[in-house]
Amino acid sequence: MCAQELSDKRRAALQEACAGVAATNPSEAVRDAAQTLCAILANVLRAPRAREARRIPVDNPAFAASVGSLAGGAGVMAALGFEEEEEDGPAAPDGAAPRRVLVLNRVYLDDLRAALAFLGTVR
Repeated sequence: MCAQELSDKRRAALQEACAGVAATNPSEAVRDAAQTLCAILANVLRAPRAREARRIPVDNPAFAASVGSLAGGAGVMAALGFEEEEEDGPAAPDGAAPRRVLVLNRVYLDDLRAALAFLGTVR
């Protein structure tokens, strides 16, 4: 499969995931999530090599309230290329579970620009 076919496949997966979110959530929640996703993507595009720009704690209050709480929100993040991982670092205190983060390990700039343009049209 050539690079363009893979890119088209990733973009189609994102559009399908977004359509599912739009079909199963209130429109105001979908707009809020789209705004949050646009901010995340803009940060990645500004600094694609910066680890912090490509890392989102699942328990981040803004993310959890706008994207993480939506039916299908995890699917949109996966379609964007984010993968859930345990955060590296010291062991969790008092037996707490390790912190989960979404990490964008592979950055496809053209796909992210297209996703930003697509999400910017969500009303």
